[in-house]
Amino acid sequence: MSFRIGRRDFLKASLAATAAANWPSGANAQEQAEGEIPHGTLPPTADAMILIWIPGGLSQVEYWDPKPFTPFEKGMKGSDLLSPCPSIPTAVDDISFGKGLENIASVMEKGTLLRSLYNDHEFGFDHNRAQYHIITGYPFPTGFKAPGIGAKISRILGPRDTNMPPFVVIGREILSIDTEGPENRRFINSLHGPGFYGVQHAPLLVKEPSTGISTLNAVASMKPDRLDRRQAYLQTISGMSQKELRDSNKVDEYLATINRARNMMDSSVKEVFKYRQEETSETLERYKVDHRFGESCLLARRLVERGARFVQVEYPFKTFSLFDTHSHGASTNMLLKPHIDRPIANLIRDLDDRGMLERTLVVVMTEFGRSLAKRRNASDNIAFATSNSGQVGGIFNEYTDGHNIPIEAEDMYGMHGHFPLSNNVLFFGGGFKRGYLHGKTADRHPMFPIENRESIDDLHATIYKTLGIAPDVYYKSEGRPIHVTNLGKGRPIDALLA
Repeated sequence: MSFRIGRRDFLKASLAATAAANWPSGANAQEQAEGEIPHGTLPPTADAMILIWIPGGLSQVEYWDPKPFTPFEKGMKGSDLLSPCPSIPTAVDDISFGKGLENIASVMEKGTLLRSLYNDHEFGFDHNRAQYHIITGYPFPTGFKAPGIGAKISRILGPRDTNMPPFVVIGREILSIDTEGPENRRFINSLHGPGFYGVQHAPLLVKEPSTGISTLNAVASMKPDRLDRRQAYLQTISGMSQKELRDSNKVDEYLATINRARNMMDSSVKEVFKYRQEETSETLERYKVDHRFGESCLLARRLVERGARFVQVEYPFKTFSLFDTHSHGASTNMLLKPHIDRPIANLIRDLDDRGMLERTLVVVMTEFGRSLAKRRNASDNIAFATSNSGQVGGIFNEYTDGHNIPIEAEDMYGMHGHFPLSNNVLFFGGGFKRGYLHGKTADRHPMFPIENRESIDDLHATIYKTLGIAPDVYYKSEGRPIHVTNLGKGRPIDALLA
C-alpha cells in the first residue's frame, strides 16, 4: 500500500503542526478567553509597572522589618533570636531596614512599605504554591490556568508602544535541585505566564540582559525582503486550511505573534539592549554588582523609557540555596544583599530624576517571610521548620515563641522557616504615598502582623487600581468568569495611595 500527500494537504498539515507546536505548554484548546466584561474604569495613576521579583522568601527581620539584633551564642534559645543582623536608619524617621540595604534605605522617602501582608492559606508554606498565589492572585489549586500579573496588565491595557512588547521578563533562571525535575520548572514558568489568555499575552523572555535577544536580527543570508515574502506566504497558506483551523483562535494568536516579531525586527526595540554602548560609564558602574540582576534593573528602566507596559526583573530561584535560606541564613543574606541593594536604589533614582517615577509603579516582592526553624535530626545540616503540633518538615512553621528551639551552631543562626503569615512589600511611584509605613508586626515570636493586616486579594486590587483596572474586571474561561482579583473580591488598600 502506498500513501501520497498533495502539496495542498501538506501545507495544511504543516500549518497545523507549526501552530500547535507554538501553543503554550499544556494549554487546553477549549480553555480560551471569551471577552472582557469590565465593571467600571478607574482613573490610572500609573502607565507602566516594574515588578522586582525576588523568589525564595526574604527574611523580613533582616530586610524590611528588623527587630533588635541578637548576636550568636551557642545554645541560645530561639525565643531570644529576634534578628541576626543590626538595623540601619532610612530616609524616613519611623522606618528602619536590616544592615546591608543602605542604598535602598537612602531612597525610602520616595516609597511605601507594607509590613503586614498575611497569607493563611493551607498551601502558603510551599514555595511553588505561595509563588502561584502572590503572582496570580489566586490560591492554588484553581481549576484553571491562572494568568500572572504581567499577563493581566498586558491583556487589559495592551502595549504603550505598538512595536514594544507589553510584557517583558528579564533574568529568569530556575536552578531547582535534581530531585524536583523539569516539572518544577514548568510549574514556575507557567505561573508567571498568560494562563488561559493565550500565547499572545505571554512574556518576551530575556535571560541575559547583556546579550539581549539574538532572534531580533535576521541571519546573515536572510534579507528583509526575503523575510517579508516568507511572512506573506505564511499568511496565504493559513487561508488554505480547513475551516476549523482557519477559524481557530490559536492560529490567529500564532500569526499575530509572528507579525509582532517581524515588526520588532525593524523597530527601535533592538536599541534598548545596547546599554553598554549608550549609557555613561558612571551609570554602568552604579548598576554593576557582580550579578546580572544589576544590569537587569538598568534594562528595565530603558524598556519602560521606550514604551514597555510591564517589566518583571527576576533574581534566580534555587531551592535550599540563594534566598531560600534553610541554613546559615545570617551570613548568606549578608552576601546576597549587595546583589539587590544598589540596583534597586539606582533604578528608583533614575526613574525619579527622569520624571518617570510618578507614572511608573515599582514593586519589590517575594513569596513569604521567614521564621525560626529546627533541625530534622541531629545529623542533618539543613534547618527545617516545625509546627506547634511537633510535626517536622520543610513546609511547616514554628508558631510558638521559640523557647524550645536551641540554636546549637552557627548554621542555625538565622530565620530558616517558611512564614507566609508575615510578608513585606515595597512600592515606589505610580500613585503610592512617599515615605509611608503601613502595618506593624509583633516584636517577639511568632511575629504576626498586629496592625493593618492585609491580604493578597487586596494587594492585587491596589496594584491594579493604580493602573486603572477595577478588581472585578474579568474574562471568561469555558464560560466561567475569571476576575483579575480572586473572585473579584479584592479591595484596594487606599491608605497606601496618595
